[in-house]
Amino acid sequence: MDYQPLTTHHSPYAMKHTLFILIFFICGCTASVKQKDLIGRWNYVSYAYENKSLDKPLANIASQKPFIQFFEDGKCRIVSSGKTLSEGTYTLDGKIIRYMEELPDGQTRPVPFLIKSLSAEELVFQTMDAEVKIITAKKAK
Repeated sequence: MDYQPLTTHHSPYAMKHTLFILIFFICGCTASVKQKDLIGRWNYVSYAYENKSLDKPLANIASQKPFIQFFEDGKCRIVSSGKTLSEGTYTLDGKIIRYMEELPDGQTRPVPFLIKSLSAEELVFQTMDAEVKIITAKKAK
């Protein structure tokens, strides 16, 4: 029996087709987050920069008690030290929270977050800007 490398038996079309199926399968396996699973208050328990070389101070979670709260009507707020730091609206796009922050001057600013994991008790999400911050939060009871 004469063995030849697989690449000689596949046309560029077949390779593209296989790649398309692989990408479709990978994308199809990432389930969308349901709004009902996100609703509620999520108390931050830890956060860190993804790039460990960033030498920026992080707020003291124990004293500032930060949290993010998602409401059924699509509103959201971020609170720290008992003060609202940010308010706005959100929508879900797969595993992305598309938060639209309302600025004091009446303008809005998009602030997307990527949900890394979500269970009934824990939410792990990250910012999607140059200085990626990963936040772990526990659902308030």
